[in-house]
Amino acid sequence: MNIFYDIPTENWYHTHENAELFAGSAEEEISYKKDHSNQPLIPITMFPGNRMLAVGILTISNPKKESGLGGNLNLFRDLSLYLLKHGILAYVFTGNALHSESMRAYVFSSISNKWIECKVPLPDIVYNRIPSRSYEASEEFQNLIKYFKECRLNLFNPCFIDKYVMFEALMEDGSLTNHLPPTMVLRNSGCLDAFLETYRHIYLKPCKGSQGQGIYTIIKNNDDTLLFNSLKHSESFPDFASFWETKKRDLLKRSYIAQQAIIPKKLFGHRYDYRILVHYEKGFYKVTGKAVRMSQTQEITTHTPRGGKLFPYQDLQSRSLDLKLAKIAQKCGEILSKKIGFLGEFSIDIGEDESGSLFIYEVNSKPMQFDEEEIETNRLLHLKNLFIELTFPNLTIK
Repeated sequence: MNIFYDIPTENWYHTHENAELFAGSAEEEISYKKDHSNQPLIPITMFPGNRMLAVGILTISNPKKESGLGGNLNLFRDLSLYLLKHGILAYVFTGNALHSESMRAYVFSSISNKWIECKVPLPDIVYNRIPSRSYEASEEFQNLIKYFKECRLNLFNPCFIDKYVMFEALMEDGSLTNHLPPTMVLRNSGCLDAFLETYRHIYLKPCKGSQGQGIYTIIKNNDDTLLFNSLKHSESFPDFASFWETKKRDLLKRSYIAQQAIIPKKLFGHRYDYRILVHYEKGFYKVTGKAVRMSQTQEITTHTPRGGKLFPYQDLQSRSLDLKLAKIAQKCGEILSKKIGFLGEFSIDIGEDESGSLFIYEVNSKPMQFDEEEIETNRLLHLKNLFIELTFPNLTIK
């Protein structure tokens, strides 16, 4: 069956006479219309109950962009086109879309190579790709969440994950404690001084940061002098008191964690981390992508926006490593879904020390696109299957 969008009437129609078709969580009826007025036809997949599946990708507005949309537009485009190719209606929408009587969103047109605004049925699945933590904390977003629950929409990944919330949840469960570096919240000078005295080499990381932004290291030398490193420069201090006096304003204006620095295993003189992509599938969390990032221009972080380099996972792969990563992924998915709500997709940054032990640095509920094409291809497949599974749980996916 094909559907098309009639621009003059702002309605969706199908082209199969004597057939019924319903779309989205409200099961809005899509009417038949013979003449599609040269509008592009979209082949759709019929699901049980004469249903078509509608996936809404939630983001924020960005008036600086031509489309007016914020967030990872490359991912939105790739996912939208992939879902449309498999007969699933996909569109991008913002919180403003629900302020009017009918929902308005953006469908990507491969013909004009741009986002086209149109009226759409309520989605079956809301794929949360809000790029702003401050927006997620806003009253508008909380009202959106309330609305989704009232409409019984499947919300896919409810929020960003705070680094300390992650650490506390994993510690409380107990099954992954061997994979967690000693960590504390930076509340005052006394707790940081004591932590630094114990571990001598530590990281300071924003609880709500990402991509290596705002990360520092501190090394306490034997003579009690301190070396403070950021991504771009280093500073020395004669003692902790002088360090704190200089840096306290910056460190207390946002939430930071302090974490013991793991002595990393190195390749060619550089530290490296594992980046794994994980998706929920039929009751389990499955590793769907494995990659390695190696530092280059600095040794604080391996993130590619901070100068990190891709390295083939296959060159480090072993059965033992695969099993360890699979166990970490499964437990992280179980524990964090209980803590913050259902996680359908996430990535994990994992470090390895000189003895081969693995340490969880971060769990990201909104993974960026991987540079490895095969990982992104696998990601689109698993997202599509999961959207179907969550909407039609009794359906066997081929």
